[in-house]
Amino acid sequence: MAIVAALLIIPACQRKPVMTHSSFVHLPVGGWQRTLPVTFSPQYDDSATNYDITLAIRHANSYAFSNLSLVVDVIAQDSTVNRNSVNLLLADDYGNWTGGGFGALYQHTVPIVAGVSPSQATSVVVWQVMQGCDTLNGIVNMGIIVAPE
Repeated sequence: MAIVAALLIIPACQRKPVMTHSSFVHLPVGGWQRTLPVTFSPQYDDSATNYDITLAIRHANSYAFSNLSLVVDVIAQDSTVNRNSVNLLLADDYGNWTGGGFGALYQHTVPIVAGVSPSQATSVVVWQVMQGCDTLNGIVNMGIIVAPE
């Protein structure tokens, strides 16, 4: 009887696995304006676990540039800001799109922060800072992927 009880109780005490979460938004069809950032609120399963946050960008064949320049602000619970400049190369030297995907969409990912606690990243704010481009066309989706370290 004690063995049966132990077999039922021990699995209940095991820790639940910490899951990976992702959140994507569609950018406006008319283009992404420089003055309108995209904001994400990361989801976490466990406040005692550290996480890696990755930014994912999906662009169409119609995107007019070979790179994408961004500023990514990771905002902590105490309002401190960790600012990252990101320059993604989306095409090779011959003009061929790189990254994953099929059809007319291509996806690129770039690590933003690694090993942060949930209180160190309560918001992620992404700004497009393409030189001489107030409205950027061809970026279709953007998202974050939050994974346990």
